[in-house]
Amino acid sequence: MTSCSRRAFVKALATLPAAFALPRLAGANTTHVRYDCASAEGQRMLEIYAIAVRRMEAMGPDNPLSWMWQWYTHFVNGTTTKADELTRVFATADSPYRSLAEETWNTCQSHAGQNSNHFLPWHRMFVYYFERIVRQVSGYPEFTLPYWDYTSSDPAKRGVVPPQFRMPDDPVFDCLYRANRTTLANSGQPIHMNQPTDVMDIGEAMAKTHYSTVEGVMGFCRAIDSGIHGRIHVLVGTSQNMGAVPYAANDPLFWLHHANIDRMWASWNKNGNPNPSPTSAPWLENRFTMVDADGSRVNRPLKSFMSALSLGYTYDTFIPRPATTTMAMAAPASPGTRAERVGRARRAAELGAAVSVVVVERSTPEPRSPVLGLDDRDPGKRAYLVLRNLHTWSQPEVLFHVWVAPADGPTRMDAAHYAGNIHFFDAQFHDHGQQPLDLALGDNFYSFDVTPILERFRRQRITTPNALRVIIAPAGRPSGGEPMVGTIELIRQ
Repeated sequence: MTSCSRRAFVKALATLPAAFALPRLAGANTTHVRYDCASAEGQRMLEIYAIAVRRMEAMGPDNPLSWMWQWYTHFVNGTTTKADELTRVFATADSPYRSLAEETWNTCQSHAGQNSNHFLPWHRMFVYYFERIVRQVSGYPEFTLPYWDYTSSDPAKRGVVPPQFRMPDDPVFDCLYRANRTTLANSGQPIHMNQPTDVMDIGEAMAKTHYSTVEGVMGFCRAIDSGIHGRIHVLVGTSQNMGAVPYAANDPLFWLHHANIDRMWASWNKNGNPNPSPTSAPWLENRFTMVDADGSRVNRPLKSFMSALSLGYTYDTFIPRPATTTMAMAAPASPGTRAERVGRARRAAELGAAVSVVVVERSTPEPRSPVLGLDDRDPGKRAYLVLRNLHTWSQPEVLFHVWVAPADGPTRMDAAHYAGNIHFFDAQFHDHGQQPLDLALGDNFYSFDVTPILERFRRQRITTPNALRVIIAPAGRPSGGEPMVGTIELIRQ
């Protein structure tokens, strides 16, 4: 569509009622299909999405269908508090909408001390009702929220923000633009181009066979949350945008990101991996309140959101089961498997622009192998580097990468020593007003299978039975925040 025809399109749109803003989409089905935003169907959905975003942004903040209300359901603007915003929007008088806002605002799970298992179903619930609101506001009941396929094998799509979100002067799509994204995001370059490894890879997370974390081994939910989910937030947005929880849902790209996260979960299930059942996971009974398309209050348990098909939608494509080699690397732990700590750092890792090196020392009575973390008497278990208790005062706006090296010798930051990467998206205090701030960080931890690195040391006859070095360095210059990793351990499980 040319700029001239776009202007005519918008001008004509303003004269039409909501239900007739665009030609009707044909073939509405009982099961809605969410499309890749780069496909012809997905691009058509983006036009409807832009119409709805513009209308929602024009609504008053006391309207449950407004853009701000949906943003605040995730988390209130970081420059203020929920209490102050309730007073600003509703004054001091009691009203049904004020009560509804008190129930719905600041309920994002699980970045402020909540059960980490809530992450996937809560966000599915959030996106599900948002999609219904877009249908109502746009007047198109056939609308489905397109997803951003940033892990696509197509280099033109992999890590590249869709063009419709990078058009500040376009009369149709300008409302999808946000200036406070990163330079790479808004310039159409791959957001991961300056990383030392391919951080778009989700093979290991998709290879998980259990939903919940088992001791020190991350399950699928946490692996997605702390992995690709958080990495996209940090690589797309600054600390005033997608890079920080309080601002994340103000970016229209947020919803396409979470549609893709939901697609990963649906793909994981389609590949034969089961979700927990209410009998084994009492947290599935936990209920949350959202706003439906007519502005009414809905309150439902998480167990109602464990299946996309049962909610009436599916995806045009799914992510296949990972290759056998990736499945082996994932090394799933069985429920009930106990973790044994074999090493621990004596101090926290304080991170910044420089490389940080922390020594992990043996915590067992005697060495069990020439390489710390291996056990010649029990070779069946695997070694995991576990980083816990991350904290930052503000978002550093970069990813940090982690390597493991022998205690003696040069600092090696190459592929042979690479363990993984971390971010601080969910490591900043965000008070929901439901617990003290010292409990508001939750169980934000990372677990990296470092068995291949340690076995390589043994094959190379490198002897390091009492200590290892953990090297952490930023990919880029951190913006501050004094990020730190409070606890670094080596476990066998």
